[in-house]
Amino acid sequence: MSKQSENNTTQRKSNEAHFVGIDVAKDELVVHILPTNQQLTVPNSKEGIRVLVKRFKEIEPKQVILEATGGLERLLLTNLVANGIAATAINPRQARDLAKGLGELAKTDAVDARILACFAQLQCLPTRPVPTQETQEMNDLVTRKEQLLRMRTMEAHRLHAARQKAIRKSIEKIIETFDKQIDDIDARIEQMIADNPDWSEKDKILQSVPGVGAKTSQVLISALPELGTLNRQEMAALVGVAPFCDDSGKKSGARRIKGGRAPVRSALYMATFNAIRYNKTFKTFFDRLIAEGKKYKVALVAAMRKMITILNVMIRTKMHWKEQDALIQKEEK
Repeated sequence: MSKQSENNTTQRKSNEAHFVGIDVAKDELVVHILPTNQQLTVPNSKEGIRVLVKRFKEIEPKQVILEATGGLERLLLTNLVANGIAATAINPRQARDLAKGLGELAKTDAVDARILACFAQLQCLPTRPVPTQETQEMNDLVTRKEQLLRMRTMEAHRLHAARQKAIRKSIEKIIETFDKQIDDIDARIEQMIADNPDWSEKDKILQSVPGVGAKTSQVLISALPELGTLNRQEMAALVGVAPFCDDSGKKSGARRIKGGRAPVRSALYMATFNAIRYNKTFKTFFDRLIAEGKKYKVALVAAMRKMITILNVMIRTKMHWKEQDALIQKEEK
């Protein structure tokens, strides 16, 4: 090959769009870059992340995909986005589904990184803003509170079944500890909301809706920072209450909800369940669907979708429930 041809080939490769997959582990980051198939491994540390940021600034990747791994990815994701690099964290299930579709049965860190790079190459995900450090801390507190509540419930069930006095006394002490921990976290969450004018305003707006309590408000503020910034279709899909088709040929399958953010959907479920009992607007909507022959779960999910749509509008317009409900009643007349 002539030197001119080599130069042309090098120039063409340098002009190609790059896509990056990163497998995140506790101690290291395994990176795969397409289309060059370059692989490298760096420590999952500030120094290792600095090396990656420098490398990515050189190749300017079109998209970087990594998996959400329970918080291990946060420092990396925050630094990439802060340096103007289009990075997104995805559910690990999405990457494994793609691997199965590609016939890749092996699972190693290097394979996972390559699959993530392929995912990036598909360019099917928008890059969303990374939650602030304060939002992440709030989300951690809300998550920890949920964990403590679940463990307290388990102990309460054991207390009910316990017969020996010594065992009951042991369980009661543990429950007392859980109660103190939960109260402490509640106080910290309430203080964080009170100290943040934006969160404080959102909290008042959300809790103005009959059926939405402090717990739901806390989850929405911490785990759904996009609330008020997306359209209703995007918001329903993000939460996981958007119905998806299941059609093939002449078969028209039942629409089902898929994916989404489970903690948000769980909190939204409880809020909607309360709303269809105590909120006239949602009760009327739910009862009408039932009267039309909709199954209970179908009607409830539809009410959840209506709830998150309304909350999304309320946060965007900074409108409290009485004003919003008045508009809803006017539109439905």
